[in-house]
Amino acid sequence: MSEKKKDSNELLNFLMIIIGLIFVIKAIMEFLAWAGIYTPSWAVTDAVLSVFGGQAIISMLLGFWCLVAGIGLFREEEYALGMGLVVLSIMAASGIMTMIGWVGGSFDVAYWPNYLIIVATIVGVLGFLWLLFTYKRYD
Repeated sequence: MSEKKKDSNELLNFLMIIIGLIFVIKAIMEFLAWAGIYTPSWAVTDAVLSVFGGQAIISMLLGFWCLVAGIGLFREEEYALGMGLVVLSIMAASGIMTMIGWVGGSFDVAYWPNYLIIVATIVGVLGFLWLLFTYKRYD
């Protein structure tokens, strides 16, 4: 009997790993700003400097689980499908809600995390749909 070779979607996996790394880096920078060790100009806001009210913990968790899911998807692991669906849906929902808040004109072109939100939202929506329609490969 020949074993069927599984074919993972490398582009989605790479994007999840890259976005995960960027979210982790963003969270580390926000934690350092909160601690007063390093304060980039984009991080000096009350929301960022408050660990419990800011996005640092969410960014760290989202980035970590995005990395785990992206690596697991390369191996076509069943657990990675569920993790990927959850992480991608959170990225999509969070990004969509943030973008709705920009409708009033609060989008800051110089604030680089805004571009991370845009890319993560697009990857979240398209990646979620892709995993939803190709879930049988993880059986």
